[in-house]
Amino acid sequence: MKAKPFSFQLGDNDTGGPLISPSSIAIFTSIIGLFIGARLWRLTASCLWFDELFSVHGARHEWSRLLHFVAADIIHPPLFYILLKLWITVTGESLFWLRLFPVLTSIAVIVPFFLLCRELRLASTEIKLSLLLMAVNGYLIKYAQEVRMYSLLLFFSVCSLWLFAKFVNATRARNRLLALSAINLMLVYTHYYGWLVIAAEAAFLVLWYRDKLPDFLIAAAVLLLCFSPWVYAVTLAAEQGKGLAQNIGWVGRPRLADVVQFFALLNAPFYFRQSSNQFVYPRWGLLAGFLIFGLPLLALSWQLVRQRYRQGEQNLSAPKCLILFSVLPLALALVASWVLPHSIWGTRHLIIVAVPYLLLAAIALDRLRPEWPRITVFLLLGCWLFLAGTGMLLRRGDTYIWCAWDQLSRQMIHHHHSPAELTKVYAFEELVAYHLWFALEESPRGEFKVGLIKGVPGLREDPAYFLPRTFSDIAVQDLSALNDKNCWIAFRDTDFHEQRPPFKTLKDRGYEVQKVLQVEAAGQRAFVVELEHQ
Repeated sequence: MKAKPFSFQLGDNDTGGPLISPSSIAIFTSIIGLFIGARLWRLTASCLWFDELFSVHGARHEWSRLLHFVAADIIHPPLFYILLKLWITVTGESLFWLRLFPVLTSIAVIVPFFLLCRELRLASTEIKLSLLLMAVNGYLIKYAQEVRMYSLLLFFSVCSLWLFAKFVNATRARNRLLALSAINLMLVYTHYYGWLVIAAEAAFLVLWYRDKLPDFLIAAAVLLLCFSPWVYAVTLAAEQGKGLAQNIGWVGRPRLADVVQFFALLNAPFYFRQSSNQFVYPRWGLLAGFLIFGLPLLALSWQLVRQRYRQGEQNLSAPKCLILFSVLPLALALVASWVLPHSIWGTRHLIIVAVPYLLLAAIALDRLRPEWPRITVFLLLGCWLFLAGTGMLLRRGDTYIWCAWDQLSRQMIHHHHSPAELTKVYAFEELVAYHLWFALEESPRGEFKVGLIKGVPGLREDPAYFLPRTFSDIAVQDLSALNDKNCWIAFRDTDFHEQRPPFKTLKDRGYEVQKVLQVEAAGQRAFVVELEHQ
């Protein structure tokens, strides 16, 4: 098939004024300032949570053990942990420096974002608006502040889309393909969902540019070959323990409500859910998102359908490309979650579609006609941004339950009067045990040893959290092995009741309370209780 000129080069919309002008530079500078400020706002207001602890724990390993530790986790490739280890080596492990790593990665997305917009020949207004939507997006802000791989996944996915557009636009495409393949290698070594981006790129070539498909498929085969050593390492690790069932066996099959929830998150400015006792998204925000984004997107889709039938052929355009990269990875994740033995659905993984979707939303808003609905939608959007931004500024910081264990650990150290003796601290949930272990690991005198007691009647734990594989610093035992003269126990409840487990169970075994320390957080209370066997 003979190559046809790529219509992105022709430009779909050349309105909105010049990109480089004093006013445009001032607007872009303001939006970038908002982008950075929103990600630095309250950056250290909350402590590290379970998944972030795992990130730091993995990065603390010696180089010879790091890859083995990450492979045992099965569900994440190693690149993020390698980069985090390098970052920690230079900056240390303070909360600010740890969180700054994903923040800087998320800010770096601005560069490939602009380059992608240039390849798509988007208008200045569309670029400004899409950058503004990215700057205020609560979903993106949340994962920009987590010490996890999601902001890195976002960065490499946008880099991949930019280089893919250059590959399609180039006359000598093989030179561009080499750079694209290098980025795609880093993308899949950051997260397995990176393969969905590559699948969408292949689908794009099948639909619109088949003459470049053979070269792309050869590059993809080489990419798979380069990824095979990691597949082998993970396969060996999965043979131990419960395999993927332990990691994602608890994840439900996605339904329509989950898809709606995901797009509601992509639409909501400034708001994000940090704890399970908070709303996933504001209920009224679902209606606002439909009015402000849903209706313009439907109008744009209808325009594309009418153009196809009017012109008698399917011409390529930036909106069609962005629809593909917004919808296809999501659809593949949905299908895979129903076909595979375990669901792989996760809204955080779908960050790969955030930039294409917000670019598409900006185009739909800017091209909405006639003028009066366009002005109305922009006014509604401005009001929503103002109210949500004000709410973010006024919102009080919550004390989350996982932060209570760090506070209680410091109190335990303060109240501990026998530093020469090694004292056991028992938890009944893997989530609690891991947080306690991390908090007490570097206690000044090293006088505490965390253990985990399983099988206490009346106690349940969240299956989404489990101790890392190949990790033996926390001894796991059943209740019958508890024979300490003195120990501490850690658990969470709405209140302290001596007639409820776990305390009642231990009281029946002859233990009496010596000291109770507690912290109230997010509608729950975290307790550490000193016990003595009578």
